[in-house]
Amino acid sequence: KQWKQVVKLLIEQPIFAARLLGNEMPEEIESVFEEARLPLFPNRQKDMGTDCSCPDWSNPCKHIAAVFYLMAESFDNDPFLLFKLRGMEREDLLAALQAGGATKESGEVPPNLEPEPLPLKHDEFWGQSIAHSPMTMPHAPKLHAALPKRLGPLSLWRSDKNFINEMESIYDNASSLAETWFDKLSGV
Repeated sequence: KQWKQVVKLLIEQPIFAARLLGNEMPEEIESVFEEARLPLFPNRQKDMGTDCSCPDWSNPCKHIAAVFYLMAESFDNDPFLLFKLRGMEREDLLAALQAGGATKESGEVPPNLEPEPLPLKHDEFWGQSIAHSPMTMPHAPKLHAALPKRLGPLSLWRSDKNFINEMESIYDNASSLAETWFDKLSGV
């Protein structure tokens, strides 16, 4: 009954369902369990009964702590193990989401952008011919964030901000810092 409630809430938030169906654990998944008033993680030490036969009187002892570390490592390798410990196998959860109408395509999907090709000639990339004089003032390239544009959308980008816009801002800042540094170096 509790899992049916969680599945219903996951389907109501399509981005969670889409990520789970894509075998990705959403970082904010705990908020769904909080809304269902079901803790995903233990809230208190009393929520986890632990016992060890070693002579150490403290709990957790070093053996129990080692088990906790191994559990954390296992959760890193397979976050769906959290659900299994709560009584729901990965396959059963995914089947329940699909039966409820969730799809991998539901939720926010980044646009499918074609990678932008890089100019092959350095003059086209830099917007000028490169002089060989060591004291020639460098100029910022007219084509910013060329490599990220060529790579296209990155699945690892987790910010709400546009990746290309952020990279262009970084390139602009780096270019102005380089010009300032060159001015100081050349005594201008």
